[in-house]
Formats: sequence, C-alpha cells, structure tokens
Amino acid sequence: MRHTGMTEFDDIFYIRQVKNGNTGAFVHIVRRYERMVFTIVGKIVSRRADAEDITQEVFIKVFQSLDQYREEAGFGTWLYRIAYNTTISELRKRKHEFTPIEDRFDNIPDNEISNTIDEVGTEEQLVYLDKVLKKMPPDDAMLITMFYLNSNSIQEISNITGNSVANVKVKLHRIRKFMNFEINKLIQQ
Repeated sequence: MRHTGMTEFDDIFYIRQVKNGNTGAFVHIVRRYERMVFTIVGKIVSRRADAEDITQEVFIKVFQSLDQYREEAGFGTWLYRIAYNTTISELRKRKHEFTPIEDRFDNIPDNEISNTIDEVGTEEQLVYLDKVLKKMPPDDAMLITMFYLNSNSIQEISNITGNSVANVKVKLHRIRKFMNFEINKLIQQ
C-alpha cells in the first residue's frame, strides 16, 4: 500500500464531511490549498484582483464538483486539475494577451541558447521569470509553474493537464528554451 501523508487523510476526512452535508468543513480544504492555487494563478495573471477572482472561481468549482471526486486519485492532483482548467478558460474568456510559443524555438540548437539565466542571481531570475510567465500561453505558464514552484513531478503534471508524460517532457523542454530566450532579451536590455 502506498504510504499517504497525513494531509491526504485530513483531506478525505473533510471531503466526506462536506459530502455528508457539513459544508462548513470545506473551509479546511480552502485553507490548505488556497495559497498554492493563488500563487500559481498569480504567476500568470498580472492583476492581483483577477488572480483573486480566478482563485475564488477555482474553489467554487472544486466545491461543486466534490461529488465527482473519487478517493483513489490524489486529492491535490484532482484539485490542481480543476485549478488548471479553470484558470485557462477564465483567461480565454478575458481575452488575456500572450505570446504563443511557436515552434521557432525548436530550430534553435540547445547549445545556442546561452545559459545567461544561470549567471543571474536567484532573486533577479525570479523577477525575470515573473515577467516571462505573464507573456506565455496560460497552459504553458501553469505547466512550468507547477514544475518549478510547486515541484510537481512530470507524472503528476501529466495527470493534472491530461498530457502524456512524453508530451509534458517535450513541452517543458520547449518552454525552458522560450524562457531562456526571453530572459536573455531582458538581461541584455
């Protein structure tokens, strides 16, 4: 049997309470995941108010869909999948402006994208990263945010996004190229 941490048990405990009519127990789920969801959304959405709206929307959807949650799937993964889909559809509705990552980066050999990003201090890297994330298509931005900030594994990201593991690897590689390219532009200004 896979060892699940205490949090999974807590989640299941509160989820069952909500399903049994004690809707007040939902606040525990919100408290546990709210900051993480807000952080992910906030990386992609420039305006704080929009990020807050979308985060709220995510939890409304989670609450409404709780009946569909099957306990064999990890709750965190299930919740992030809703966060992922909700954020993307909200941003499409709001006509969010972003630069699509074309395949033009696929033609650049990896070694030509210099590792300037590694020479910049971590603090600065994060500032540049924030600027670049806001330019990316929301699904790509969420993918890379989950990988770096949330430390989700490639397998988890595959479960969350519905992409195959191989596809997630290709996407991460392409996004990293795009990010290096964009960050280099910012650094050289």
